[in-house]
Amino acid sequence: MKKFRYILLAALMCAAVSCDKPVKPEAATLTVSPTTLEFKADDASNKLVLVTTTESWTASASASWIHLDKTSGSSSGSVTVSVEANTDTDDRRGTISFNGAQKADVTVTQAGSDIRTLVAQPAAFDGNKRSSTTYQLLIYSFADSNGDGVGDFKGIISKLDYLDAIGATALWLSPAHPTSSYHAYDVDDYSTVNPLYGTEADFKALVDAAHAKGIKIYMDYVLNHSGSNNAWFKAALEDPASPYRDYYVFSDNPDTDVPAGRIDNYGGAKNPGMGEWHAVSYGKSGYKGRLHFKLDWSGSTKTVTVSKSGDTPETSNKNAKIWLWIGSVGAVGLYETDKDIYEITIDVDTDWGFLVRTSDTTWDNGTKWGGDGSAIAFGEPYALNNTSAADIIFGGKTSYYFASFAASMPDLNYGKYDKASESPAFKAIAATADRWITDFGVDGFRLDAVLWIYQAQITPNQTFLKQWYDHCNTTFHAAGHTDDIFMVGEAWEAHSTEKNYYKGINSCFEFEYFGTLTRAIGGNASNYVSDVNKYISEHTAMRPDAITSIFMTNHDQPRAAESLGKNLEKEKQAAAMMLTTPGKPFIYQGEELGYYGTNSGGDEYIRTPMMWDKAGKDCAKKGVNNKVDNAMLKAEISVEAQAADKESLLSVYRDFSRLRNTYPALADGTMTASPLNSGSVASWYMTSTSGQKMLVIHNCASTEKQVAVSDDISKPVAVLGTIKADRSTLIMPAHSSIVFDLN
Repeated sequence: MKKFRYILLAALMCAAVSCDKPVKPEAATLTVSPTTLEFKADDASNKLVLVTTTESWTASASASWIHLDKTSGSSSGSVTVSVEANTDTDDRRGTISFNGAQKADVTVTQAGSDIRTLVAQPAAFDGNKRSSTTYQLLIYSFADSNGDGVGDFKGIISKLDYLDAIGATALWLSPAHPTSSYHAYDVDDYSTVNPLYGTEADFKALVDAAHAKGIKIYMDYVLNHSGSNNAWFKAALEDPASPYRDYYVFSDNPDTDVPAGRIDNYGGAKNPGMGEWHAVSYGKSGYKGRLHFKLDWSGSTKTVTVSKSGDTPETSNKNAKIWLWIGSVGAVGLYETDKDIYEITIDVDTDWGFLVRTSDTTWDNGTKWGGDGSAIAFGEPYALNNTSAADIIFGGKTSYYFASFAASMPDLNYGKYDKASESPAFKAIAATADRWITDFGVDGFRLDAVLWIYQAQITPNQTFLKQWYDHCNTTFHAAGHTDDIFMVGEAWEAHSTEKNYYKGINSCFEFEYFGTLTRAIGGNASNYVSDVNKYISEHTAMRPDAITSIFMTNHDQPRAAESLGKNLEKEKQAAAMMLTTPGKPFIYQGEELGYYGTNSGGDEYIRTPMMWDKAGKDCAKKGVNNKVDNAMLKAEISVEAQAADKESLLSVYRDFSRLRNTYPALADGTMTASPLNSGSVASWYMTSTSGQKMLVIHNCASTEKQVAVSDDISKPVAVLGTIKADRSTLIMPAHSSIVFDLN
């Protein structure tokens, strides 16, 4: 028994201390669930990965777009996984690696986005210009080739590559003729060119070089008036019997002739609404000898009495209140001899007469006093006035000429409007136009101030213009052209009046267009299509071959950028809209660079010379009498700077002009509103006669717009702004534009 107890005790002790081999601890494990996570493109939800383990672990993502709320742990737990939105159209794939005693991976996939950024992919331009885009340039301030500060013909030739790159198919040149002013609208000689700009050979070289690049030349022709230094007018002034007197509007007594309807230039009107009669004298109108002048300034009617005198002459009163302006002497101050009585005795030698002035520094605000054009009688009071204030003459015959704009621009006289082509003035000017067409090869004319040829009388002006157009077109055909000459008139009136002038010529500037454009860009865009189509349809109703000339501003108006608040995005959209609109667009010099300004300080400030390089070298400032806004002409507004910047305003003009030249639908297609046209979105189709169809969309709002499109938007050919598409919905930022090829 004792032995048994020892055996049992040993067994129990052995059991207590385990007499078998040592037991190894269980191996650690690490598992994750799920092993795949799938996210949508714009998925913002969080997904969990469960980690099961008895040991510590770490986690890391293979891509920066995968985010983990924790990257380590010491036991089982969970990890929250999120992803950034996928803005790419491709799916993407990543991995989350868990590492502990063992390793486990989770595959993360995310679908590609339906939102894509649209990139323009236009067809290659084949070099065949299809558009009719015209560039208006001022010869005197465009490009200076010889360093004299005035633009010239050779300067234009040197910039034809620039004009070609902007898509120009024609150039409208400011008047090229000799002139007495910088702007050249007072023509001294219609038959030749201004020597400041070069020679006739230089002009012919310009026409030929432009034609070689597919660019036509339109001359500015001033038919309403000539300059007062024109040889025709000088001859008319020198001799009342001169045949050139018939070239102008003269009357010996306009107060009688106008009411009687004897002024053909008025076209039947009794009141022209604009313009003045200016006195001239024939025969001996001056005087040489000693005279006494007495001015009576006491009554409502001011008078001067001039008498021959043998008294000692007096010197000018330097402290005078009233002066004579006479002959070569100039200003002569009178002495106040009694209340409101002023006198002086002087020696006179004048070949024209004299005037009275109440200021020795200015002629403004009624300070110039003269007569009614009649001669004085010695010793008798002569009534003065400060309205017509004609020269006070000593003898000879007084007559008057009419000028719609200024004394330096006397109106031309074409006689009775239904027979205007038979008048001497018409024949003379038409002969000069024939020369520019036949000998130099010009392709058309811009006609200045056509409203005032017959004083804003529609039927007379229509009738005159038809005679002028038919004459020039006959010459154009005789020169070998199979198409018709282009002729655009400046009928600066509302559309309701302007449209009537198409009965005379094949184009007029649509002065209402820029107002329509600015309203659209201001957010009221829904009427843009209907307004433009109204212009076109009412023009073609007047004549089937009508060409609607659209433009923003010209050399007589505040700059487009000024009217658009100097807002670059609006300026860009204005360019994009005009160049996707039917009609014949005109681009005014500097408009494509964002030139701004008004003419409040003088017209020169809206006729700014081109700044070709950042330094402003060879900028033709003298061409505008050095009246420029130097604060605007900074390096960044230059052609050099903007040509190098794909986001510049110049680049927008170039891109959309190239587009217009590439696609027939944009060049000469028909405009119809698309279903998207509403509110601040202007949208239309452009369809060519061959069936090519384009969709044009402009978001004119100052905020982003989402536009759902039912048409195929797979072929964007022009994009202004960063425009995205979510399947068939366009996400368009403020003042953005896009064009699609639907073929």
